[in-house]
Amino acid sequence: MRHTRLLVLIFTVILSPLIKGKTEDSNSLFPPAKDFAIETIATDLSNPMEMSIAGDLVFIAELHGNIKVVDLTTGVTRVVAHLEVDYRKKGPKWSWDVESGVLGIAVAPDFEKTNWVYICYTRPGGESVKHDHVVSRFRYEDGMLNEATEQVIIKIPALRDKDRIHEAGSLAFGPKGNLFISSGDNQDHTQFHYAARTSTNSAVLNGKILRIHPRENGGYTIPDGNLFPIGTPKTRPEIYVMGCRNPFRISIDQRTSHLYWGENGPADHYCGSLQNVDKKLLPLGFDEFNQARKPGYFGWPFFIGPNESYPDYSFEKKEVMGVFDPSKAINHFKENTGIEELPPTQKPLIWYSHPPSKDFPSLGSGGASAVGGPVYYHNDSRSNEGLPKSFNHHWFIADYARGWVKMVELDNNENLVEIKDFPTSHRFQTPTNIKFNEAGQLFVLQYGRGGWDPDNGGSLVRISHRIDGGLAGNQMIAARPLRGLPPKHPGTALMGRFNCVACHQPGGTLIGPSLEMIVDRYADLPTRKTYLKGQIKKGSKGIWGEVHAMPPHDFLKDEQVEEIVDALFQLKLINHEARNLPPILASPPSPNYPGTGPAELVDGITGDPENLKSDWLGFEGEDLVATIDFGKTISVEELGLSSCQVTSAGVFLPPTVEFSVSLNGKDFKSVATTTTEVPKKKSVDTRILSTKIKEVKARHLRVHAKNLGTIPDWHQAKGRKAWLFIDEILVNPQRSRKNHR
Repeated sequence: MRHTRLLVLIFTVILSPLIKGKTEDSNSLFPPAKDFAIETIATDLSNPMEMSIAGDLVFIAELHGNIKVVDLTTGVTRVVAHLEVDYRKKGPKWSWDVESGVLGIAVAPDFEKTNWVYICYTRPGGESVKHDHVVSRFRYEDGMLNEATEQVIIKIPALRDKDRIHEAGSLAFGPKGNLFISSGDNQDHTQFHYAARTSTNSAVLNGKILRIHPRENGGYTIPDGNLFPIGTPKTRPEIYVMGCRNPFRISIDQRTSHLYWGENGPADHYCGSLQNVDKKLLPLGFDEFNQARKPGYFGWPFFIGPNESYPDYSFEKKEVMGVFDPSKAINHFKENTGIEELPPTQKPLIWYSHPPSKDFPSLGSGGASAVGGPVYYHNDSRSNEGLPKSFNHHWFIADYARGWVKMVELDNNENLVEIKDFPTSHRFQTPTNIKFNEAGQLFVLQYGRGGWDPDNGGSLVRISHRIDGGLAGNQMIAARPLRGLPPKHPGTALMGRFNCVACHQPGGTLIGPSLEMIVDRYADLPTRKTYLKGQIKKGSKGIWGEVHAMPPHDFLKDEQVEEIVDALFQLKLINHEARNLPPILASPPSPNYPGTGPAELVDGITGDPENLKSDWLGFEGEDLVATIDFGKTISVEELGLSSCQVTSAGVFLPPTVEFSVSLNGKDFKSVATTTTEVPKKKSVDTRILSTKIKEVKARHLRVHAKNLGTIPDWHQAKGRKAWLFIDEILVNPQRSRKNHR
């Protein structure tokens, strides 16, 4: 996005391209791309794995141990728990715990009553080559997960050495309160048919999807209808599906109880370290999208894709013995401790590999990593921003490597009809999980850059249906609570990683002082950096009132604290005499663009045109009329307003802005009016609005910014309501500006 940004009183005019969707015959029933808002509502997530939504709260599991909550009403992301876990970290055992950590999360179906949150995580194994993936539940109390309430539901033993991969760990509840748990094959990828010890071994829990029913006081019972009845020799009754490699994300259709998941496949013609194998005998390394209407065996490691068999291999003779029979495969490998004759092999609903697929060409080519999502059902009683009826009874799927989200149309018998593109050309960044909220809005969790770097830039995207003709609702907008800080500074990244704004929120001292309050208080203290470094490391209490205490952050390294403090004092603030004096608005902003409320207009931080969601107040077809009470009579000699213009999105500068003053709050006198011409074409333009007036005494200020009203005739959305975005009202900015060193 091209834009021009000034750090003083400005009007910023930018041109933002519309999101253009791919229009195909198969998608003709869907609304056009311009009618969908794609919003990045949480950033700086660290290796996010799975999410679960409860009302306005989005719970997110991060691989390295953090559990975060995104509050959709405020846009604030907080760490609500940190679990000690085994995860891949540099050191002498870099090859251990490769895909371990916090793996999955699901809120209880009766969360409003019980506040239970279920988490699958890897408990530390110390020096042992073994550890457990544990599914536990915790109560969400007073805005935090109470770790003292932990109840262990089930443990899944696993090995952790030799580059073990495929741990899965996804959680999902069915309509009857049964908990489904995906478990990877925990394989050493150099060992072909290793998963014969796990995925096709009916006596272990790895390489499966389990189905259990949590008990009231912890533990679980076995529901009727799993793959093996209780008491069947050499089997585990928890198993619902076996023959999985890495069932990365699972979902349950709440109407049919059908189980859906994405299955991650190996490289093409994979054979590990086997000898004397003709690669022509080896199938492609298909990824799969699976549907299980009942318990069953889904093939791995003997079959893949459309039940193509891997060679039956003798490790003793080091030669191929033949192929497996999908109707009655035999697990004869000596490491198998379960039954030998396996149930009939089930085919996936969809399969594809790295070359273009002959069966499913619309899935493309290249790297593959299937992610299963939910089946969407439209409800007319939902918010207008939910996906419309044309998406009804479509299974949403994604690919982590290819960056797409698609939909599988299902017929009345739950069979595949067609794979369709979601109507946008937006490329999702490594999607790992897809969910819908009660309103029918689509949420996509994005892992960020691949690998295990904790600062990998994960994020959460929300997609809403907004019939606004390509206006402001369609912009890619991110809630960035660390506003005003240098975006590329390592200290800013650290503050995002450790969620400093969870306590230091803009506009007050609800939990702790806002960042701007800290800068204001210590700006003129010569030893401010040294002082604050000590406060951060050691903690403090009573400085901002007796109820406000900051715990010690002694886990931070000295250089990290140094970077945080350095970034903090680079916070860019415009000081003026209306700062922190929230105005009274004659009419509220659009509920889609409320910012942080009226305080947004006087926080001293100019808006970011790329972040309309949290940095601005947006008015659709309405004027801004704001009245400020200074609390005392002051002299006014300079006034201003910060706004932006995005003509392609229907956002226009106010044609006029009138400033009026009063001594009694009743009788107002106009002291200045600025005018702006309506643009004749879509162009990039920057204008500075600053009006100096003859000094006048005032106790109150009223600002009336006129909305353009309707979009001009030259615009594709002509005649529709125009948008007005305002960020800051400034009073005497030059006179009150401080130099924050």
